[in-house]
Amino acid sequence: MKEIYEVKHHFLITEFTNYLITHPRFNLPLGVEVILLDSGDKGYTRYMLKCAPKKNDNLVFIDVGELAPIRSRLKNPKIITREAARKINLKEKSVVGAKKIKQSDKPKKSRPPK
Repeated sequence: MKEIYEVKHHFLITEFTNYLITHPRFNLPLGVEVILLDSGDKGYTRYMLKCAPKKNDNLVFIDVGELAPIRSRLKNPKIITREAARKINLKEKSVVGAKKIKQSDKPKKSRPPK
């Protein structure tokens, strides 16, 4: 169970960090150590309380509350055939293999004499 709680803790740290970035008015005092708890998961909360330092005046306990559903950022995914996938792969190779024109290869503009 310890490994599961550690994975959950890292996930919640990421989510809480994102929350702080998007909600700058949520002020934490400087120098505090944050202990994230989940009132919906008693085992995780018990584990975190057990791991928290016993004597530290700079601890702040935060119940993370609810998590909103994860939403995908994909737009218009579609199922394609193997043949279509090969065509995408060929397009990619032709772009990668195309010769790039360097700045030094471009013709220089001549300036009129002063």
